[in-house]
Amino acid sequence: MRRMVLISVIVLSLLLLAFAPAYAKPATWSTLGYHTVKAGETIWCIGRAYGVSPAAIISYNGIVNPALIHPGLVLAIPNAYATIAPGPTCARQFGGTPPSECTCASYHTVVAGENLYRISLHYGVSMWRIAECNHILNLNYIRAGASLCIPAS
Repeated sequence: MRRMVLISVIVLSLLLLAFAPAYAKPATWSTLGYHTVKAGETIWCIGRAYGVSPAAIISYNGIVNPALIHPGLVLAIPNAYATIAPGPTCARQFGGTPPSECTCASYHTVVAGENLYRISLHYGVSMWRIAECNHILNLNYIRAGASLCIPAS
């Protein structure tokens, strides 16, 4: 038992030493503005809103576990611009141009067993865009009977 505790302490110490430099603020970044986290928002959707690397937001704010951000947390957004994979995008809280408006080309009523991926294939529109236009934060959860706006692009 004692040996197990000693090994755990050594491994934990090595991990802390190995990852400590990852949270240092690079001298080349400056703050673009501040974003207050709202319910359902993630580091990734916040990063997409400003075109900033989610890893940079994590590092710049010294976040240890990005899965545990909470509503009300104020994040400094660094000027670490990056191209981010498509996905849900949070509403901007400062600067820049707002995301394009959703123009519905048609509407789709969700049938039991359907998912956003299949619906997106049927209409030839990205599932991320459908989720964005319908304010869906969890792509794995849509309700049967819901009416979805299918955007023109």
